[in-house]
Amino acid sequence: MEELQSLIQSVSDASYAEKLGAFLDKHYGDTQTRPYHNWEHIHEMMDLFRSHQSQLHDPEAVLLTIYFHDVIYQPLYTNNELQSAERAQEWLSKTDLPTESIRKVYEYILSTKTHANHTEDQDLDYLLDFDLSILGSDPDRYRLYAQQIRQEFHEVPELMYREGRKRILGVFLAMPSIFKTEAFQHQYEQQARSNIEWEIKALDEPAN
Repeated sequence: MEELQSLIQSVSDASYAEKLGAFLDKHYGDTQTRPYHNWEHIHEMMDLFRSHQSQLHDPEAVLLTIYFHDVIYQPLYTNNELQSAERAQEWLSKTDLPTESIRKVYEYILSTKTHANHTEDQDLDYLLDFDLSILGSDPDRYRLYAQQIRQEFHEVPELMYREGRKRILGVFLAMPSIFKTEAFQHQYEQQARSNIEWEIKALDEPAN
């Protein structure tokens, strides 16, 4: 969290940065109800952020979005992204960040709901690819991810979960390309499709 702490201190003070860190940790540190959408997900995205930072026009906005985009996450709710965006706006509006930057973070977070980018904003393309990179992870990591998502939706009956999950995965398979940037298409696209096909097949198998 060093990059975030440094950025927040530069537009507020150390005390405020510490309070924000505690707020984020309260949510992302909950690995019981959030087996996947926790600090590990943020750290994986930050690793990709660092690797591709030189390609970003506004790395600060992307960094802030990474840390805030899943801060509110309740699997059965449909407004997690909106709530996360509002929390980001609340915290960042108390700093010296320009209003335009705060608005950009707000809009970026909302974009993670559909992973659609109807603009020519390359930074948003990278951000959305960072978020979906788990789809193109190695098979063992992907299988763990699939288990973690099921755990997050443990309240959903098995048959209902399987049908819903297959619909979501089918949307990705139907896309001409899952990833938006050439770099991620080259590195992750083929493996992502293989992983998704594996999960759909697994979801079609009889439950134990």
